[in-house]
Amino acid sequence: MAPGRATADGGAHRSVPTPLKRGTAVIAVAGGALSLTGAAGAPPTVIAPAALSLPTSLPTSPPTSLPTSLPAEAPAALEPSVVPVVPEPDVVDATRLVATVQRIERQLAEARAAAERKAAEARKAAAAEKARAEAAVADCGLDLSGLGAVTRGARTAAQFLGCRFGEPTMYGLAGRAGTSDHPSGKALDFMVDPATGDRLAACALENIDALGITYVIWEQRIDYGSGWERMEDRGGATANHMDHVHVSFGSGAGDGPPTAC
Repeated sequence: MAPGRATADGGAHRSVPTPLKRGTAVIAVAGGALSLTGAAGAPPTVIAPAALSLPTSLPTSPPTSLPTSLPAEAPAALEPSVVPVVPEPDVVDATRLVATVQRIERQLAEARAAAERKAAEARKAAAAEKARAEAAVADCGLDLSGLGAVTRGARTAAQFLGCRFGEPTMYGLAGRAGTSDHPSGKALDFMVDPATGDRLAACALENIDALGITYVIWEQRIDYGSGWERMEDRGGATANHMDHVHVSFGSGAGDGPPTAC
């Protein structure tokens, strides 16, 4: 008999047997095994318990190493997406290389030739300038005996400027009142007309270093090499240097030769 429905009887429950129909299968659980009981006294079929196994404990720490390689059946999507490409070596065109080298050599040769020509022209110009300077200071037969014991620089300037500007009357060593370079032989006076005086004074200033000149006085003006400055009125044409150019010199002879002007 199988268990039936429960009925109430005086407040108590009891089972009412329910008859089994022929052919009905009954499943029973006993000791972890499933028993299939068929109808009409057929022997029960025992189904083995399921092979369910659970770990008895969980790991306490993460794995210490990771797999170093993927299994052979790893999907292609896991492979690197960028594959390095080795560039092909450039092939040098021998003909172009030779042409380039020849062009560079030709340019270098042309540059050297241009530099040599420029240097030769500079040497030629310097030689010509030196010849002109030497010709400018060449002795023109000017009598310098009246200058007295002037310095060597003053004598060179007398010859250069005297020959250049028509051999004017010149005065050198002489007594002068007040402060003057004449008593020491370091001054010259060139007696000239206004037009000649302008050119002679300008030429002296152009050669101020070459002739060792310290200053030039002309027409009541004085120039130390940095421009004309007005002088005070001394009361007369000669005192104001209106009829002669005064040139004073240092103790040396200058760094000549002077430049023709």
